[in-house]
Amino acid sequence: MAAPHGMLIYNNDITPDSLVDMKGDTKIVEIVKENQFNSSQFKLEKEDHTVANLLQKKLHRSPNVQIAGYMVPHPTQHRVELRVQTAAPNGDDRSGQTVVPTPKEALQGAIEECLRDLQDLEDQLRMEVRAKGIDISEMRV
Repeated sequence: MAAPHGMLIYNNDITPDSLVDMKGDTKIVEIVKENQFNSSQFKLEKEDHTVANLLQKKLHRSPNVQIAGYMVPHPTQHRVELRVQTAAPNGDDRSGQTVVPTPKEALQGAIEECLRDLQDLEDQLRMEVRAKGIDISEMRV
């Protein structure tokens, strides 16, 4: 038996507040995997493949990150689950060896790197606009 036209639209959980960050919303929740050393799962609310893939790529650049992957539990749920596992620590600052970041620190580093990339892009765009003699003082930026 075929479903009536529009059935999926009526039965999904997409509402305006499921797409927009509201004041007081919890954006990221960390679930530490107790059975695996230096492993956490992060639930990112109101995000999709765009942010998750970007963070995964940034995490993969770190030599201390062993695993960085994500999944979207269901297409109508605006949430991604990102798993991060870092290498086992091989020392601490007192021994002179490098301290391996926790998964949370690795994710924070990836987010900071994304923010730096955005700042670089904005700076480059502003330089190009100035070079072309376009006045952006009255434009909303």
